[in-house]
Amino acid sequence: MPQKNNLFQKLRLWFYVLRQNRFRDKLTKRILKFTSSPEGKKYEAEGAFIASHGLTVFPYPFQFNYDRSKVELGFSEEYPYFDYKGKPLFLPKSWSSDKAKAYANDVLKEQDAQSPHVYNTPLFTLDQEDILLDIGCGDANFSLESIEKVKKVFLFESDPKWVIPLDKTFQKWKNKVQFFNRRVGTDLDSIDLSKIKDLASQQVVFKIDVDGAEREVLKLIDPLLNQLKSIKVAICTYHQNQDASDFEHWFKTRGFDTSFGKGYMVFHPDAQIKKPFFRPGVLFAYRNSVTSLSNQ
Repeated sequence: MPQKNNLFQKLRLWFYVLRQNRFRDKLTKRILKFTSSPEGKKYEAEGAFIASHGLTVFPYPFQFNYDRSKVELGFSEEYPYFDYKGKPLFLPKSWSSDKAKAYANDVLKEQDAQSPHVYNTPLFTLDQEDILLDIGCGDANFSLESIEKVKKVFLFESDPKWVIPLDKTFQKWKNKVQFFNRRVGTDLDSIDLSKIKDLASQQVVFKIDVDGAEREVLKLIDPLLNQLKSIKVAICTYHQNQDASDFEHWFKTRGFDTSFGKGYMVFHPDAQIKKPFFRPGVLFAYRNSVTSLSNQ
């Protein structure tokens, strides 16, 4: 029986890889046809990159600066970590060295200054009076990078594998970091943002990356907006086809100034991806509530 189960698992994996490869091949052809048409001329450079180098989430040459084999890992109590902009960022203990290196390489690539997914840009500066809410923080690389720039950090991550790595990453700054191993929401198993003390009349920064559940988070923060002194938001806009336009409209109708980061992503893990295929990675939104309310 174990041999039959093993064979069945191998067959399932083989069919999965086959389906994924077929999907990627078809998607690549659709993208190249689109970018070679007048309709897709805006993305001509990205299409040329894909034609030369294959389908990739980041269709830009900066990715060639990264090589997982060159990532150096350290270990503390068997937990792997890597240097993230001068600070150790810890990863789950259960991960192999190869998996940890691949993940670290992806983080470094994703947060490259030329990446469409980078948060730390001239568009999104933080200061010592800011309170950062990192919603869907994962490894919390943005919070780690920002920890010495802000007054306090709240981390929200429901995946239990990050509990100990996050504790180790922020050991040095425990006095200014509070971690919730739950998703944001209003039910008993979640964290209600309205119940967090000391946010009223403060400068608050929201970083939101929740794998496609961003709309639900926006509903939760909406009632808080007019209670805050000023608001800065970085929200991912690449998980679904309409995210960029929908989120930009959502913020503009609430008096925010908005801007997108540079470039585009091709989020091919989304099976529903469609034209124009290329999605902005992050939307930045800003509002001074006092000014906005006085102008309404």
